[in-house]
Amino acid sequence: MNTTRRPALTPLTLALAAGGAAAALGFVYVARAALFPFLAAYAIAYLFDPLIDRLVARGARRPVAVALLMALLITLALGFAAIVAPLVWDQVDRGVRALPVYLARLEAMVAPMADAVGIVDADDLRRYARDSFSKLGGVPASILEGAAGAFWSAVSGAMGAAAALFNLLLIPVAAAYLLNDFDRLNAAILFRAPPRHRGRVAAFFRKIDAVLWGFVRGQLTVALINALILSVGLTLVGAPMGLFIGLAAGLASIVPYLMAVVGLVPALVLSYLSDGGWLTMALVAGVFAAAQALEGFVISPWALEKAVGLHPVAVMAALLIGGMFFGFLGVLLAVPAAAALKVALAELDAAYINSEFFNHPGQQ
Repeated sequence: MNTTRRPALTPLTLALAAGGAAAALGFVYVARAALFPFLAAYAIAYLFDPLIDRLVARGARRPVAVALLMALLITLALGFAAIVAPLVWDQVDRGVRALPVYLARLEAMVAPMADAVGIVDADDLRRYARDSFSKLGGVPASILEGAAGAFWSAVSGAMGAAAALFNLLLIPVAAAYLLNDFDRLNAAILFRAPPRHRGRVAAFFRKIDAVLWGFVRGQLTVALINALILSVGLTLVGAPMGLFIGLAAGLASIVPYLMAVVGLVPALVLSYLSDGGWLTMALVAGVFAAAQALEGFVISPWALEKAVGLHPVAVMAALLIGGMFFGFLGVLLAVPAAAALKVALAELDAAYINSEFFNHPGQQ
């Protein structure tokens, strides 16, 4: 029977680990503009490596499979940039221009209610409704401008359009190289761990991989499918800003019940204030009901099968914190960092539960 004990973690080891983590975070913060294309490329390689492995197992040559995949991804990205993005911006622009009409209808609806109640002055209530709706109407444009600005800052750094173009071209090239050598690179990184700790390191990263795949194949897959269903459905029924609201509501479904707040309520309000009226409202509610039914009975059982994902609140907090400190790069790193933190906290909790301090009989 092997009674060899694993070496205990000393204060020096913990201090070195904490210092290394702090130095790594500092480096990422300082070099965030230069690192963005490489981290985006690694994210692409990580997401699509299982697909490439399956194609190789079926007889395809890895470089050919990688080249075909990158060509498909570039085509889809260019198609989205050329078709979908202008449509979204056009819908938001038309929605903002229609605000005066919506405001007039809102005032006409609010004034009789204020007069009937008699508690609040009708003019004050009308003014409050006008101000609130004007601010709400500017939210979609602010979101698009903020997202475009964050992406531009990430790809251009401080060097402008030339750097942005270079970084955008660098992402698919770096992703292709990483995909071609992904398994060898991971094996080489693992080999650098000391042999006595290699098994624990491999198990630790397997757990992180399981959590990440639980998120990517689970909540994110559900959210992307919801975004597709809702954006197409709302556009077909003629809901104002249907494409934008559908995309936003679908992506918001990562967090439970947020889809209704971000999508259903604004879509119903705008449909009521537009020319569509009650018919469009009923159709909008039907689109959301159909999307919810598909998610509950078809999409979630398929996408979330055996998934070990991140809690939605943890995802939301990670995205907010990552974006606040590191901008667009922080958003990209937020979910992997949250996955690593979840696994690390689980390991620390298990070590604490099994520690002599926790299990010491002592006095109670």
